[in-house]
Amino acid sequence: MKRLLIVVIACVWFGVAHAAQAGNVVVGVNSVGIERMNEQQQDAFVEQLQQNHVKVVRVGIDEKYNHYIVRTYQQGIGVVAVVFPWLGSKNLRNRPAAPSIGLIWGQAAFSIIDPEAFRMWFSSRVAALEAGGVHLTAFEFGNEINTAGYDGDFPIPAYGRALGLSDLNNANDPEAAAVAAGYRAYLKALAELKNVRDSSKLNKTTPIISAGLADCGPPGTRPGAKTDCASIPDTLEFLRQHGLDELVDGYGVHFYPSNPDPNTPLAQRINGLKERAFALCSSAKPCWLTEWGFANRDLSCLIHDETRVNLIQTEREAFKTFVRGGRLAATIYYNWTALPGFEAQAIFRCGALTEAGKLALKPM
Repeated sequence: MKRLLIVVIACVWFGVAHAAQAGNVVVGVNSVGIERMNEQQQDAFVEQLQQNHVKVVRVGIDEKYNHYIVRTYQQGIGVVAVVFPWLGSKNLRNRPAAPSIGLIWGQAAFSIIDPEAFRMWFSSRVAALEAGGVHLTAFEFGNEINTAGYDGDFPIPAYGRALGLSDLNNANDPEAAAVAAGYRAYLKALAELKNVRDSSKLNKTTPIISAGLADCGPPGTRPGAKTDCASIPDTLEFLRQHGLDELVDGYGVHFYPSNPDPNTPLAQRINGLKERAFALCSSAKPCWLTEWGFANRDLSCLIHDETRVNLIQTEREAFKTFVRGGRLAATIYYNWTALPGFEAQAIFRCGALTEAGKLALKPM
């Protein structure tokens, strides 16, 4: 009887622990375009988020976001703060914008990041937020650094490649060697971020997440591609070889399912996530999915969102496989509002949160 009681207690505890793990998944939404708003508009935006029961937002961290982050936190909404590695550095080498191939702004080369300058800049930003009482949900260090869009070490014009681990470790490959040098500089700046986090007053326990990496497929040639990239698993593995796991609590990833068919079998969706996005995620280093979503290109205010609802439902079911294994810690949808060029992604339309949005933001 005593042994039976112990088994029962253990099973109950396992169930409680498992439920707690599933219940602790961070669910939120990207809030893009804040820098275009004045403080009054930001306050109204925060009120809109609160009225729609948003729990977490993802936004950049810089002087122009300080008011928004403080107000958001004061209203009980958590913040995943995206920190760009080149901030604070001087004499950066910027690769020019190339709008014709989708690169709408110039981009700094990571290989000449100044870690000490970054530390000084970041320390002042954390101090400003903590003066407002802010305890962040997470620091995410960078955004899509495995793409030409956010890493100026990728060349233009491109070679039509997705770099793999063997490329990044090949000192005789000029393109890959430049990207690899940038990643090593990225890690030095990341170490400074961790030092600032560890010595902060309110954010000592705030998780540090590596940059959300974009899915650009497996290593190899990319026929017709106008920009180069590095695959998610290979980028993470290279960073891990150089000490990433000593600096972060989880891995950032982005995944926009390429198949918009709601009838795609669940097993196929799970396999796609496992192979391309969550390959290196574990209970020790879970993935934070800081961008995901589906487009609805019907922008009329007689909203037809049924297909997107079905797609989101199916994808969330696929996510649960990784949540149950402790491999997925966050799902943050892209995006809340209809910015120019991104109207199809918005879940807040025509003055209301869509049914697709309500489902995307439902607790996991």
